[in-house]
Amino acid sequence: MYSEELLLEWKREHEDRASALVGLDLEQSLLKLAEVRVGHDWARAMLAWLDDHRFMYFDDARECPEYVWKAVDALRVKLVDMRSRVLDMDSDLGRAISGIEAAVQEFIVTLNDVRVDEIQVTSGDPNFERFSNALICMRSRILKAVEVIAKRENYVFRNIPVDW
Repeated sequence: MYSEELLLEWKREHEDRASALVGLDLEQSLLKLAEVRVGHDWARAMLAWLDDHRFMYFDDARECPEYVWKAVDALRVKLVDMRSRVLDMDSDLGRAISGIEAAVQEFIVTLNDVRVDEIQVTSGDPNFERFSNALICMRSRILKAVEVIAKRENYVFRNIPVDW
């Protein structure tokens, strides 16, 4: 059911986790193990959240820029919450959060002088073209950022096309 590569990665992670517990008392060991499980839960929750929000997969020409902006703002709030809970920002999940934050920041900076609520969703409108290009870029950067955790969690997106 799982590839040899993925199974070997899991084995290495398990061995690393067991090695990290050597010398810790029972309470510290249990806390460290719980942190790993919670990290998996948060990773899956983040992937599901992205997959459930249409700004990640909906056709640009049918998307409302104002709603995208609100969804991206909601994503920023979610990222702040997750960042406050993840203890190891050097972990796969921590790096994914940082990558998503960078993609969102670039999207916002790209559109900082555009009134998103006034964009006309028509081809040829320079503001819509800018919005559309920034959205495509953000989507691809977010998917690149979560690629490792999606693979690790064996998560298959339902709505987001895998070829993006």
